[in-house]
Amino acid sequence: MKTSKKYGLLQLMILTFIMTFSTSELFAQENKEIQLTDFLLVVQNSNNNKIAMECKEGCAWKTLSYNLSDNSKPQAIDEYGMTDLDKVNPQEDADLSNFLFTVERKGNKLFFKGVEGTAWTELSFSISPQEEQAINQMGMTE
Repeated sequence: MKTSKKYGLLQLMILTFIMTFSTSELFAQENKEIQLTDFLLVVQNSNNNKIAMECKEGCAWKTLSYNLSDNSKPQAIDEYGMTDLDKVNPQEDADLSNFLFTVERKGNKLFFKGVEGTAWTELSFSISPQEEQAINQMGMTE
């Protein structure tokens, strides 16, 4: 009897040990620190599926302009301009922000998904042709 109690206690200790380290690893992944750097963009929508962006702060580019039709593949944008999500930029410039997001259009509504360097994970807003909306690392701004 004594050996089965010791065996049961040993199993309980092992199980507790495993669960403790598994749980702490899960929490460590959830609490991953987000590195935010300042950037400021002004987005403009036109009536012919054209999106224009002007970077006021934190980018290597000043203006971007491209066609983005309804339900087309989302376009990835980073501090260097238009990019692909699977492309990793090996350079880091201390004078630039480090951000990555995608943008897609559905009608007169734009949908942004923050991938890196943004406090927001999703951001969407309606924007009429020739109207402008500023966004930064925290979301919509003036």
